[in-house]
Amino acid sequence: MRNNPSTLLLPLAALSLASCGNSKKEETKRPNIIFMMTDDHTTQAMSCYGGNLIQTPNMDRIANEGIRFDNCYAVNALSGPSRACILTGKFSHENGFTDNASTFNGDQQTFPKLLQ
Repeated sequence: MRNNPSTLLLPLAALSLASCGNSKKEETKRPNIIFMMTDDHTTQAMSCYGGNLIQTPNMDRIANEGIRFDNCYAVNALSGPSRACILTGKFSHENGFTDNASTFNGDQQTFPKLLQ
């Protein structure tokens, strides 16, 4: 029995159509990260750290349900350079933001750029 060319084309067409139906790419699941940094206060100012100056129930809930840093140190006492260190993972003399009068070089790799 000879194969008819049209008989072979039908299964090939069905296979190619079946593969086209699933052209939608699976979405990559990404973590939901909220990074909160507060300025100019100590742990005594937040009740989630045992402070009693003010009550911070919403911050307490976030701290209990997420991650709370209990042993964290600033590598620079100035606010701008300290934030630049957090963003880049580099010391101030490496990232170029050494004082509050400096301008941050946004061309550097930062963790928000890595997370996109």
